[in-house]
Formats: sequence, structure tokens, C-alpha cells
Amino acid sequence: MKSEKIKAVVVDDENRIRRGIERLVLSCGEEWEVAASFGDGQELLDAYEETPFDFDVLITDIRMPITDGLTLIKEMKKFTSFNPVVISGFDDFHYLQTALREGALDYLLKPIDREEFKKQMEKLKQEVLSQRRLQEKEIVVQHQVSKLEYIQQVEKLSQVTKGFEPDVSLLDWTEEFPECLYSLMYVTIDQPMSHSRTMKKDEWNTWVLANENIINEMLSNSSRDFWKWRGEDASFWILLCSKTDEEEIAFKEELNSFSMSMQKNVQKTIPFSNSVAISKPFEDLTFLQTITKDVLALMQYRPVFGNSQIFQQDLYVKTSYESELKNAGELQQAIQRVIQAMERMNEQELKHHIHLFADKLQTLRLSSEVEFFLQSLSIQLINYIIKFKPRLNNDLLDIQGTVSLLQKSGNIDELRKELEDWLIEVYEKLMHVNKENVHDQVREAKSWITLNLKESITIEKIAGHVYMNPTYFCEYFKNETGETVLDYVTRSRINKARELLLTTNLKIYEIAEQVGYADTKYFSKLFKKHYGELPSKYKEKIKS
Repeated sequence: MKSEKIKAVVVDDENRIRRGIERLVLSCGEEWEVAASFGDGQELLDAYEETPFDFDVLITDIRMPITDGLTLIKEMKKFTSFNPVVISGFDDFHYLQTALREGALDYLLKPIDREEFKKQMEKLKQEVLSQRRLQEKEIVVQHQVSKLEYIQQVEKLSQVTKGFEPDVSLLDWTEEFPECLYSLMYVTIDQPMSHSRTMKKDEWNTWVLANENIINEMLSNSSRDFWKWRGEDASFWILLCSKTDEEEIAFKEELNSFSMSMQKNVQKTIPFSNSVAISKPFEDLTFLQTITKDVLALMQYRPVFGNSQIFQQDLYVKTSYESELKNAGELQQAIQRVIQAMERMNEQELKHHIHLFADKLQTLRLSSEVEFFLQSLSIQLINYIIKFKPRLNNDLLDIQGTVSLLQKSGNIDELRKELEDWLIEVYEKLMHVNKENVHDQVREAKSWITLNLKESITIEKIAGHVYMNPTYFCEYFKNETGETVLDYVTRSRINKARELLLTTNLKIYEIAEQVGYADTKYFSKLFKKHYGELPSKYKEKIKS
């Protein structure tokens, strides 16, 4: 068992900086202790191999002469568990990405800002204390893996939910897990930003900790295997495993019951609520990254249904209405056509599909069925707006009026009119935002293209960067610039190629790669089309 103090190990090849980091750690409070410090990663590896010792936090430089920080983290994790933080004087995204992949909780640049460092140490302290409580309650999976193996499994799961693939050198990382039905659960405090702004920092941290304790307590009393790790903004991920011979239906029902109990216990104890998103059961963990995206997408239902909800993936795809209605599929297709018309910014087409959707609604017998499909339309419209218009203000995203449409309407004709008025209002707001921002967005798109000429550039990527619908963006780009997006990208690449041709000694195939063309012959053909000569001849001609 570790001592009460939080033990940190500092590794940096610059003596002055290493001593400064030690002092910064000790300045963060009496809970902290510097267990050891080393001038290189290899020194720590050698010392640990000779005499293993416990520590909670590893603060390491990235670039060191013998064993660099990222290699050190990777090697040390084979022997013990800890929380890594990497520090470097090189602002390099590649290092940041690799550090996160290896489980680093933060990436700090020299010179280290004292206040930022203290904030990070406070976050680390809460993480270490949480880990210790888990160990004290002996929350381990039931198939009796070792503590180190369990932590390594959690780190791999955390990598996947952050968007990283586990290291390919680990071969099939899923082989370490038992064969069972899995379900991924995402638990998040409702409105965390609002709560954290209205509370003092210590008070907010205390409540977040209390929330986690309730979840830990309930998991510790569960008889099933599970893995738990932290997400962002006071959220948690939990991977749960079905019991031996447990039917899928029983598994889903128990997860729902567990979530309801957890929400009730939280609301009895702390001044805010949790919402929970639960995936459908699955057997193959290699699909976990896709499952993660699906579970996060469920949280987009919260603006419609409110806080303290339980969203289950399969329940919001298949409902009791769909099982009873022969034309449920046609109604969903009608909704899709409405969304597509909105996406294409075609008002006439939009009105046409609104009327077709209303005709389908007329075939339903119960008002509850009509309400369900109106809510389905609202949810899918929210998803579209969040995807392409995330910077829009709350007025545009406040499209929950579908629930009140039935109350306003006395018959299907009135409902049709209310539905059309509501959707056209959303359409006009979208049009206004697009026209208002188009000049800045075209300029920003051009800037992004210039910075990414070497990369694979698609219309979707450019439009996504400026938060516009791809079809609408192409139309406006041509209206504003007089050329298509594709023509602009090609011209920018060839112009950059000409610059490289005349100012560097790069070979033709190297220049082609620098401006995004893998096929040298195709690049040369395009270059000749723009400048009348093949690149090599053009260079000779200009120099002569």
C-alpha cells in the first residue's frame, strides 16, 4: 500500500530545470513528495530494475540523450502503473499525439508556467486519490487479472475512446479481455460548465468526487466484470461484461436498472444530476471505437428530452411504435428527405417533402405515434445542425417546438401548416447565417487550403473546417471567387509547386509529394497545362 503522500518522479537531462520542477512539485502542497529524480530515462529504468519502488506521477522531459520520455513511459508501464506528464521545449503536434497515446494526462511546454503547473498537479492529485479509493474498495474485474494487467487494460480502452488505436506492436489487444457480451456506458454530469462556473473550484471538485464515489460504490457491489476510466468534463466511461449464460435481454434490463439506481443515488446526495448513454450489447471489442462514437451521439438527444436521462442505443432506433407500424420505414425515409432538402438549401424541395411527410403522418391512428415521429424529425434536425453548424447560437438550436405542434393544431391541415412554418423558419435562419458568414468563411477556407496542400484535401474537409454544408459551400465559393473549389485547390498546388521548383533543389517527384500529388506523371501533366511546359523544362527555361 502506498503512503499517504503523492509520490512524484522527475526526469530531465537539464539539472537546473529538473531542480526547478522538484521545487514546483513541493510548492503544490504538503500532500506532494518528490520520490526520486533522474537525468535521463535510462537512469530511472536501471534504478527501478535494481530496486522497484512505488510512485504515482512521472514528470518527464521528451527529448533526452539516451532514453527519451515517450520511450520511458512505454517501458515503465510494463512494470508498474503511474500517471505520466510530459514536458518539452518543442511545440510539436507529433509528440503531443504520441504522448496522449501513451496515457499522458498533460503536455507542458518550457518555460513552465507556475499557475498552469499547479492546476495540472491539482487535477493529478484528484486522479491519484480516486485511483487509491478504487484500490481500497478492491474494485477489480471478477476474472482475477492482476492489478497491473487491469490498469493496462483500462489504459488501452481509454486510448480507443480518445480516438487512438492501440499500438500495433501489441498485436490483438482484445485477446486480453474475456469472451462475453459487452456494453459501453457513458456517464456525464448534466450541465458541467454551468455548475463549475457558479461554484467555487474546491466546492465543484468536492461534488465531482462525491459523484465518482457513488459510481465506484455501486460498481464495487456489482457481481459483474467491468472497467472504468475518466472522460472529459466530469464524465466517465464504463465497459461492462455480461455474466455467464446471461441472456441479452436480461443484460440490457439490468444495465438500465443499474443506471436508474445510480441516478437516484446521485440526486439524493449531490446538487446535480447525471445522464447516461448505453450502447447496444456487442461481442467484438475491435468495434469499440465505432461504438464510442455511437454512444456519444446519443447525448445529442439531451436537448430534446432534457437532463437526467438514460439513452439506450437500440431503444432509440427501434421502438414499440415501429414494431406495430407497417409504414414506419416510409416515415423515417420521409424525414430523411426533409433533412436532405434542408441540407441542399432548396426551399421548394423542402416544402414538397414537408407536405409528403405530413401526408404520412395522416395515416397514423394515435396522437402518441404522431408525436414520436415529430420528435424523431426534431432529433435528426438537431444532429444535422450540430454536425454542420456547431458555432450557431442557441436561438437556432432551440427547435424543440415539435412537441407543441400537436397542441396548436386542430387537424392535419393545421399541423401541416404549423410544421411548414417551423421548418421554414429554421431554413431561413440557416440561410441568414450562411450569407452573413460566407465572406469570412471563404477567406478562412483559402487559408486552410494553403496550409494543407500536402495533405488529402476533400470538399467535406474544407467545408467542415469552416462549419458549412458542403453543397452550399461549393456554390458560395464559386459565387465569391469565380472558380470552383477544385480549381482553386489545383491552382494553389501548382503555384506552390512552381515556387518550390524555382527556389529549392528538390526533385520533381519530391515537389509533387510536397503539394499533394503521389503520381508524378499526373502532376507534370497538370503543371504543363498551367505553365505550358513540363516542370523540368520550365525550370531550365526560367533559369536560362
